[in-house]
Amino acid sequence: MAAPETSTARAQNWLLCGIPRAGSSLCCRLAGKVPNLVALSEPIARDRSQSAHGADAAVGLIESFVAETRTRALASGRVPTIHVEGRLDDDLVEPASPGLARLRRSRGTQGEIRVSSPLAAGFTLLVKHNALFAALLSSLTGRFECLALIRNPVAVLASWQTVDLPIGRGRIPAAEQFDKQLKAHLDRERDVLRRQMTVLNWFFGQFRAHLPAHRVIRYEDVVQSGGAVLFQALGSREMPTERLANRNDGAAYSAADPPRLLAALLDEPGAWRRFYTSTDCMAVADAIGSKA
Repeated sequence: MAAPETSTARAQNWLLCGIPRAGSSLCCRLAGKVPNLVALSEPIARDRSQSAHGADAAVGLIESFVAETRTRALASGRVPTIHVEGRLDDDLVEPASPGLARLRRSRGTQGEIRVSSPLAAGFTLLVKHNALFAALLSSLTGRFECLALIRNPVAVLASWQTVDLPIGRGRIPAAEQFDKQLKAHLDRERDVLRRQMTVLNWFFGQFRAHLPAHRVIRYEDVVQSGGAVLFQALGSREMPTERLANRNDGAAYSAADPPRLLAALLDEPGAWRRFYTSTDCMAVADAIGSKA
């Protein structure tokens, strides 16, 4: 499976974290099209990360996982990931449907997929875990190349109202495990939207505090560039771009009461303001409202 290694080959290990429902699964699929690059979506099983007692142990677990996965990819051509019917998919929850009367559920499966093309020993590995990596960013940035994905806050909050996931209830277990202050704040708050706002600003705050600006990319820019912004951030010379649709104004979001979401955002300073303007948020709220 492995191609001969050249003298200039240098293994690169990237960690991708993003705000949930911001397009990180899309980025994994796009990155997986690049030659000599393996992209994995949330491959570390939750029970394995839960066994880590403290941030240092969790970082060690991630380092071990990356090393093990590189060896496995070269030896067997198979790698662990959450997948949909054996492939990386743009969305790990059920697609929006006019006839779907309930919240959208996860459709991803934890398992293995086959690497689709030959690998050199110095291949690039991209591993995505949103909350886990975001919670550990202060330690991970000194050991790995790290990248974060963000999305317009109104679109993110609207998406959270449509999914049957912990974030739909204003909880983020993988982050709460390593950030006790965040957990305590969420435990005290009874209102779901207020909890979601806390989580939203926690993600933006982590990215602002621990990553340089060029390592934080916007979903909207990824879509507009057909993926080129992602490939550039990864330092890839190969850019297999494609036409992508911006889903910020998805019809499924119209029932999420965008005026209420917008009001909650504009009512406080919020770490999101470092990356998006009030005008950006109002534009998306109006676009979603027009689909109602």
